[in-house]
Amino acid sequence: MIALLFLGMISLCSSHNPPASKLNEPQEKSRLLITYVANEGVLISSGTKQVLIDGLHREYKPDYAFLPPALRESLESARPPYDGIDLLLVSHLHLDHFHPQSVGLHLKHNPSAILVSSDQVADGVKKDFADFNAIQSRVKRSTPAWKTKVAHEINGVKLTVLGLRHAGPHFSWIQNLGHIIEIDGKKLLHIGDADMTEENFSSFHLAQEEIDVAFIPYWYLLSSSGRSLVREQIRPKHILAVHIPPAEAVQVTEQLGKVYPDAVPFTRIMEVKSFQGR
Repeated sequence: MIALLFLGMISLCSSHNPPASKLNEPQEKSRLLITYVANEGVLISSGTKQVLIDGLHREYKPDYAFLPPALRESLESARPPYDGIDLLLVSHLHLDHFHPQSVGLHLKHNPSAILVSSDQVADGVKKDFADFNAIQSRVKRSTPAWKTKVAHEINGVKLTVLGLRHAGPHFSWIQNLGHIIEIDGKKLLHIGDADMTEENFSSFHLAQEEIDVAFIPYWYLLSSSGRSLVREQIRPKHILAVHIPPAEAVQVTEQLGKVYPDAVPFTRIMEVKSFQGR
């Protein structure tokens, strides 16, 4: 276990499959729970607020982690402990991050949840979710241009949406969003599959944001240029490595331990990281 600093002296601990009641119970103001929901999916819980990012997708390809059917159905049906999610975020429309029916079903069964995402994602839900009329008032479009940002406050959560170019020239048409989530005085950064270049990040001055937790695709951390970018452009207090292929989890975890030991890999479905201040 790695000792870290988080709003003063902090401890980092992990657990698996916590009691369902825990995610809906009001947390101490200084406590942050982050649950791994496969691939780049994370459920953030702090105080009485919950934010789900890239967690509503289905089995796609063997290279990508996905939820077992029973867990996926619980999430889609908004059954406890997933009935208190306030905000759904989707970084982009690729099927290892998003499924229109999964998003639509959760919105249908959780009338307090609001989706904020790109035009491409919103159009996907509209096209492929049959009961879209029942949820359309809670589908909010936010598609900032590349290198620009848009601020929102939704269901008591402060959100900044970042226009970040998707990695790979063949995906230049993809609207990839980054998100800064402010929840109970903490800042968390999710970047989707952002292109690993300084130009993609420099206009946002993220190093000055004092990011508490950043969800970083593992390939950034296994690349010397990616590590430099994280340290210089983002400078987060904590890093959770995401998008780790299940078949490579052991190997990637070992590599991270050598080149970026402060990064904590997310590899086990429904694993929970708890950040406790004092």
